[in-house]
Amino acid sequence: MADEYTYDPDTLDPWLAGLASGAVAAIVGTLLAFALRSPDDLVANSLTVAVGALVIGLVSGMLWRRLRATSNGLAAFRWAMVGGFVVSLVAIAIIDQVALSSLIPYAAPIAGVIFFTVGWFTPYLATLYWSWLIPAVLTLVALAMGVGLFGRGNVESGELSLTDLTTTTMATPVITATGSTATTIASPIPTDGSQPETFAEYTVNEGVATWTVPETLQGLATVAVGRSESLTGLITPGEGFEFTIDLTTFTSDQARRDRFVRDMFDADPLATFNADAFDLPDVPDGEVVLLAIPGTMTVNGTPVAVVWDVEAVKEGAVISVTGELDITLTEFGLTPPRLGFVQVEDEAHLEVLFQAIGL
Repeated sequence: MADEYTYDPDTLDPWLAGLASGAVAAIVGTLLAFALRSPDDLVANSLTVAVGALVIGLVSGMLWRRLRATSNGLAAFRWAMVGGFVVSLVAIAIIDQVALSSLIPYAAPIAGVIFFTVGWFTPYLATLYWSWLIPAVLTLVALAMGVGLFGRGNVESGELSLTDLTTTTMATPVITATGSTATTIASPIPTDGSQPETFAEYTVNEGVATWTVPETLQGLATVAVGRSESLTGLITPGEGFEFTIDLTTFTSDQARRDRFVRDMFDADPLATFNADAFDLPDVPDGEVVLLAIPGTMTVNGTPVAVVWDVEAVKEGAVISVTGELDITLTEFGLTPPRLGFVQVEDEAHLEVLFQAIGL
């Protein structure tokens, strides 16, 4: 496109061209935001990206309307977009340092995509013979994507698996109790033909716990996931097992949420589970068995009878366990909190994964 601009009243009005280019930038930006990790999904999410891109598009359209007939108007417009991008980078860097850490790797690439798209498309779209309906449809699509992708792709999955454990010895096939092949995991089974030892107790040497809680932000549903490696415990075959988690050690993708959780459990930080009984069926080492383990879960000083769904496998001196449990917060005397505009739902999904070594 040349620097000289000839106005044609039948072409798309510049502010509508800017809105259309902002909608295109919003669509691309929300897809990019979906692949990135937000430092705080209250203020940095697909919806704020979409709205921000539309606003930048409108501003670019009004700017192009003023510059289009001036000498070197196109060059001036695109330099203005470069300047806007630089200013946004400075603002992002300042916010990253003083208020919202890790904002730069999330916001900088999105800002680059938005300013490049708007700077390139606004003058071009203003030369097309489009109906105002096209920018309107693009804007609705951009907003729908911003709402639809809100809160997705910003948190780690809370799903744990036996294959997440870091045993490093020779691998053998693992078969479920029903006889269907599951997967291959590491196994310390002796290879010299000797029988594996049995032990009176097994102490947890590697443990991970996650919680998954639904949240609602002004009617938009998302999921929060916290993770901790503070799990400790003891298995006593034929009797039971127990484990303990320090709730103040959980971390999620939101520092503000983590501070709230620490404050909530600061007076009573330990969650414990004591099984009524635990014993693996008489199956060969290396076979995964599915169990329902009843016991008492104590959180916030409140004991509640629960049943964990467990997968377990014994391999020589090692017992590996993963379990999951659905609870409500109110049954433990906890009120589902409201964090600003976010309402936490009265439910949580807990998972544990640990490896215990025979003593």
